Amino acid sequence: MSLVKYAGVSLIAMSASMGHAGGMEATALSAGFMFEDGSYGSASVQSQSPSVQGTIAAAGLAALSPGGTVGASATTGSLIGSVTSTNLKAKMDVLDNMSVGIAYYRQAGIKLDYQNNWATALTAPALPKVDLDVTSLVVLVKYDVNENFSALGGLKNGTASDATVSIPIKTALSATATGKSALSYIAGAAYEIPEIALRAEVIYETSAAYSLPTAFAVSQAIPGLSFGLGTAQTGTIDASTPDYINLYVQSGIAEDTLAYASARQANWKTNQVSYTHPLGNSQTLGGALDNSELGTAYTLSDFADTTSYEIGLGRKFGTTWSSSIAYNWEGGSGPSSSSLFTLTDGRQGISVGAKYNFSENTAISFGGNYTQFGDVTHVAAPLGGTVFSGNTATTLGLNFSTSF
Repeated sequence: MSLVKYAGVSLIAMSASMGHAGGMEATALSAGFMFEDGSYGSASVQSQSPSVQGTIAAAGLAALSPGGTVGASATTGSLIGSVTSTNLKAKMDVLDNMSVGIAYYRQAGIKLDYQNNWATALTAPALPKVDLDVTSLVVLVKYDVNENFSALGGLKNGTASDATVSIPIKTALSATATGKSALSYIAGAAYEIPEIALRAEVIYETSAAYSLPTAFAVSQAIPGLSFGLGTAQTGTIDASTPDYINLYVQSGIAEDTLAYASARQANWKTNQVSYTHPLGNSQTLGGALDNSELGTAYTLSDFADTTSYEIGLGRKFGTTWSSSIAYNWEGGSGPSSSSLFTLTDGRQGISVGAKYNFSENTAISFGGNYTQFGDVTHVAAPLGGTVFSGNTATTLGLNFSTSF
């Protein structure tokens, strides 16, 4: 029986999670390339274009709520920016029962920009703008215990790039952070029945913490909203990626047809984004500064634990073409929020892909994902009266692979 081994859509296994309560993951690590025959290499490019905008649900419920007509747009563009990233993978056999692989990808990031996309010019400068990226370089080793069982282990070196953060609310924070790296670990196991293309694998990734030295610039107070900073100061911005547990199962279900499913769990609730600011964190909108809080960390995000799922089918057509379709979804943390970092509530999407084999060893894959985000209404300061609904993201990907 001939079975298609991998679906072309796998190249766009990119989470559309930016801007919701489920954390800041951009791309999930896939160990599938470690199961390719012989030596293998691939390079892919992914482009994600979100559209995350808000409307006025009830005017004037909080200090920064947009005024105007209920139902009018609160934004002039997407609060979450577009991202293009490159993923690289390579694997080679070093022994009859051992292989080594490397992977490079954009693991996480925040592209949040209220200041250039908020409809009310008067209050736009008082809202956040954050640009943060984390890329990862992974080294994996796979050891075949026998023809059915294998064990995987490796190291992941994550690098948080230099970041810019502007959050004028409460603290008039305008800062530049210097990037740093952090090491984490990967362990897993797999069971295979090659005759029917069955593979079940579980992968565990440990958390990684980034404490970025940060320069806080001199800033002016925003009357009624925040204090200014009279002299430049230093502090830290802290972010982390969580522990992940990833389960993947695939099996041939008919000639030239493959079914697959995955589940990925992440404990984002204990991995928030925060800063340690010279002004402390106890000030309120228009309130007084409590100097006893100097040096205390202030949490910016309100991420929730998540479990994301995907189910799909792959189909081979002759010797050159194969295609796949998948449905993916993730639950949310609730339809209401008071966090400036939470603009959607869960997601669901459809992925389609195709793969063309130039030869037995060389192929190109391309595909896309369309995701709809769950709605969120901000019910408290500073954005009370704003609803984020009908928001989407489109991801396109192209992958070139070769084996030898």
